[in-house]
Amino acid sequence: MRSTIMRMHNTRWIAVAIVSLLTHTTMAQGHQDLAAVIAGGNDALSESVYSLQTTAYVNEGNLHIAGEGSAVKLDVSATNFAGVNFSETSLNGVHTVVVRLESATQAASGINASALSELESLTSVVLLFSYDISASDAASLAIGSLPAGVISYYAISIPE
Repeated sequence: MRSTIMRMHNTRWIAVAIVSLLTHTTMAQGHQDLAAVIAGGNDALSESVYSLQTTAYVNEGNLHIAGEGSAVKLDVSATNFAGVNFSETSLNGVHTVVVRLESATQAASGINASALSELESLTSVVLLFSYDISASDAASLAIGSLPAGVISYYAISIPE
């Protein structure tokens, strides 16, 4: 009797472990909802994405820094993403990259994030959609070669 209860207990723990592993794998393959994560209490992420801080951006093909010191955030449109030199020394302190997607065409071409591995301090990538897209489509947008340990988020911000 005791051995049957132990087997059932062990089987239950194995099932929980498998479900947890599958859930974690599924989450790792998609992007997390930025608003939900911030609402859950991630103030550091909110500060990183939305507060005033030294930010690098691309304008007319050139990298510019707004603020004093090294950039801690890179804000770039999807069309300019491939042209960014991520090994630029002024980007050494960047821990957040915001990629702005302005159309379904930009999203359809995908983003190859392999160059982001040059950013040693990078912890998060935010895909900011400024067109009508469903949350499930935004969460599942393909982004290739995201560096290990970097978490990706999505946000939908449609201007009025």
